[in-house]
Amino acid sequence: MHQKPRRHWRRSSILSLLATAAVFSSLASASAAGATEQPDATPDGSTAGVSAGLVEAGAKPVCPQPAAVKNIPLEPRRAMSEYDPHAEASIVSGALPPGVALSGSMAAASPYAFTGKPTSEGTYAFTLRITLTDSARRSVACTMTVRKAPTAVRIEGADRYDQAALVSASSFSSAETVYLASGESFADALSAGAVAGIHGSPLLLTAATSLPDPTRAELARLRPDDVVVVGGPASVSPSVVASIEGAFAGTTVTRISGADRYAGSRALLQHPEFGAPASPWLYLATGASFPDALAASPAAISLNAPVLLVDGSKSAASSDELALFKSLRVTDIRIAGGPASVSSALEGALRSGPWAVSRVSGADRYAGAVALNKVFDSAPTVFFASGAVFPDALSGAPAAGHQGAPVYLVADDCVPHSVLRDVARVGATKVIVLGGRSTLSAAIEKLTPC
Repeated sequence: MHQKPRRHWRRSSILSLLATAAVFSSLASASAAGATEQPDATPDGSTAGVSAGLVEAGAKPVCPQPAAVKNIPLEPRRAMSEYDPHAEASIVSGALPPGVALSGSMAAASPYAFTGKPTSEGTYAFTLRITLTDSARRSVACTMTVRKAPTAVRIEGADRYDQAALVSASSFSSAETVYLASGESFADALSAGAVAGIHGSPLLLTAATSLPDPTRAELARLRPDDVVVVGGPASVSPSVVASIEGAFAGTTVTRISGADRYAGSRALLQHPEFGAPASPWLYLATGASFPDALAASPAAISLNAPVLLVDGSKSAASSDELALFKSLRVTDIRIAGGPASVSSALEGALRSGPWAVSRVSGADRYAGAVALNKVFDSAPTVFFASGAVFPDALSGAPAAGHQGAPVYLVADDCVPHSVLRDVARVGATKVIVLGGRSTLSAAIEKLTPC
């Protein structure tokens, strides 16, 4: 009688089949009971480092920001990687910092998010769980460290000239070169801000026809070898130049100017000794208003880059501007401000050139300054300046650049939430408020949110 051949099963094959059966059994149980814990997300909601066989589609838990500041609102962040009407989020162990809540509702179709502002310092550990009606539960361990709020220090001068002198004295123990511009208008000082910062020099202000006493006193303290006057005779008269030359023997005064604010800005950047060094980066800002150029200057200084004032209403760069880009060997142009400040047509024309072009802007001048300051990964000190009036803020850019600090624009009686969140992001422990209480009220020092 013919016998059928025996099947010889290897031990490894049997184990493989048993393992496969166990996986299918586990997945079936999880689907039926909806109670299996699946730790398949990292704190940011990604699945990096997780076995591909364990990752399922759908919402994953996302931790809130890991670092926060006492009494500063959290940055907006959802608690799930994507909205899922079948998912519910909860804290199942540990505790959120006091003042912070996990809000949202599956029943009301309201997305889950972390909200509020922490009211106590310390490190808080907790587990965020997402329970889904159609798949396994998912959880992630989170930690949030809450630091104390930064200390606010105000620099307040008797007037704009005294203000500039005090800002200089707070940041510069000495200076070989001092930049001097009109305190009666903003254009020349805006052009000078980033250039002065690149050279590690302060910016002082003067009246058109006379050298103010605070400015004279600060020049006497600094004893610079060179004073660079930015602006023509209508902005800084020959009598001011003569006053400096007569009072400070051995100090050389150099005037840099142009036919208008835009030509003056180009002339300053191109000056062989006191202008901008060759840099791959160049910031463009409107010369018609001050906020964008002011906020852009410390960011530019951090990259050793200048800020050029342009007529933002134009549809293309002028031949003089294109020649400047070439002489500075620019490869990256960053437009500070929205299309209302520097037109989309000008941006489009620039994009046809041999350089990268990007626009850095926000919904308003305050958010725009925050966007510009994203170049700072950390900053122990930050500056607050008025977003409404310019005199107290003009001298702040080179001083902030000298300290590697950003300048944020604030309202006169409150600090925008976006600014507060970015102050927390950079880890600031000190805020320098520029100007008196008639410009920025006591609420600014208290970090009162808008």
